[in-house]
Amino acid sequence: MSLWQIIKVIPFLPFAWFDAIRLKGKDENKIYQCFLKHSNRVLKVLGYTLKVEGKENIPETGAILFVSNHQGTLDPALVVASCPYPMAFISKKKNEKLPIFGRIAVCLGVIHFDSDTREGNVYMLREAARRLKQGKRLLIFPEGTRSRHDQMNPFKAGALQPAFLAKATIVPITLNNAYCIDDKKDKNRNLSITYGTPLTYEMYKGKDKQEVSDYIYQEIEKNILYTNK
Repeated sequence: MSLWQIIKVIPFLPFAWFDAIRLKGKDENKIYQCFLKHSNRVLKVLGYTLKVEGKENIPETGAILFVSNHQGTLDPALVVASCPYPMAFISKKKNEKLPIFGRIAVCLGVIHFDSDTREGNVYMLREAARRLKQGKRLLIFPEGTRSRHDQMNPFKAGALQPAFLAKATIVPITLNNAYCIDDKKDKNRNLSITYGTPLTYEMYKGKDKQEVSDYIYQEIEKNILYTNK
């Protein structure tokens, strides 16, 4: 983000921080709808437009693991801004300490874990599976880090383990041009997000995780608009 973009966003952060404190422990739908509005407001202030396609592919009920490519810093906010149903996402432990954003993440029920340790990864998998078994929705970025361009990094097949354990539906998500937000020189203000065809447990049970991971990778990749050469 450019310095000017940061300056434009700063006035809105105290309101989001206040809501994170005010809504702590409240109904998850109320919390989510509040930050859905905040996410859309920030995008508007920054001058970005977000085109959403395939929203009809989002199941209204049941356990769902949203699987997305990871292009930029604000990717979780883009997904929240586009999805009408409450969800949490999975993030690295260090992000929990971020000023304001860390508080907001905790309020949204984000699963923070230490990706550098076996214990941290085991915790993430177990907690994600537990929530999915409760019928919750979770968002994960199997690349593990931002690609910062159109081309995706390889997926970590183990990231899909919670879906297997909870027999959850997997919904692929494709983000386009989200890396532009991190590039100070990129003037592209048109972002897009596409929700792909859901993959129910009945469709992937008995299959190898790597096979399913490769399939989801391809489903996401086919909706990428390769503009970053």
